[in-house]
Amino acid sequence: MQLKQIGEFNFICHIQSDTIYNPDTVIQGIGDDCAIYNTSEHVNQLISTDTMVEGIHFSFHYMMPYDVGYRLMSANLSDIAAMGGTPKQVVLSVAAPDYIDTDILDEIYRGIKDQCKKYGVNILGGDTVRIEGPMVWTVTIIGEVPQGCAVLRSGAQISDVVGVTNYLGYAATGLSALMYSLDGYTMTKIGHQRPEPQVFLGQRLRDLGVHSMNDISDGLASELNEIASASSVSIVIEEKAIPLHAETYALAEHLQTNPVDYALYGGEDFQLVFTAPKSLVPQLQDMDGISLIGEVLSGPTVVQMVTPDKTVKTIEAKGYNHFHES
Repeated sequence: MQLKQIGEFNFICHIQSDTIYNPDTVIQGIGDDCAIYNTSEHVNQLISTDTMVEGIHFSFHYMMPYDVGYRLMSANLSDIAAMGGTPKQVVLSVAAPDYIDTDILDEIYRGIKDQCKKYGVNILGGDTVRIEGPMVWTVTIIGEVPQGCAVLRSGAQISDVVGVTNYLGYAATGLSALMYSLDGYTMTKIGHQRPEPQVFLGQRLRDLGVHSMNDISDGLASELNEIASASSVSIVIEEKAIPLHAETYALAEHLQTNPVDYALYGGEDFQLVFTAPKSLVPQLQDMDGISLIGEVLSGPTVVQMVTPDKTVKTIEAKGYNHFHES
């Protein structure tokens, strides 16, 4: 059935079930002009918004509708993770053509709901409108962090170590494998289609006392430059320390590309990059999914990378940019 046949109101009624996963915080959910929710004591609220446009952020050539919803929520959850926060509530809106099959929308919402359920995030409402053109999804997410404990980009300090979570370049590897219709690359294809935000690692890093943090949505190069700029520091990383998956090395060899470029410029891994005092190194080294890749220095605001042959390269902020002129 097409969206124009069921109508906006009926579709909203159709999808509003199974949207509250933490009822203790909700006074009024979907069904009124505004939602009403309670906040915890002694917390700061976090709020972020993100938009995904069909043909720019996702394509049904490489993703199932369920994956679109899953990935949409991962992107928003990752923003909360980057602050060391706990996600609590979302509102979401979709602009869709009236000829869209409601089965596709149902599957997108199923991906959204599964991610919300996993992290205990309530869906409080949103909007559905008709558009002439590709679908546009917008999510606003609200989270909490203990008062004064949010981890900012601007907190990096001289002599900090630089760390990242899990593998980088994972999603870009999977997308390239899908675009070239390559067999195999099972793990990284899933990494592109259903990336997992590092909510719990973000909270643990906050509790340990890391100084700064950023989520890796636009590529490691871009995120490191954001930290360096916000903190007025210089950052140097070791290329050989950047954690890459075996599938990334295999793809790079197949396509005759540089494997580290997938981590630096690929983006959409939704992992975390952080800086921490050296006193935390033993604890960080004992944590699963943590790699230490560099350090924070004084000097001009710049990010540099030492290659295996000891060449020092300046790493520009060349991750994905919506308004970049090619």
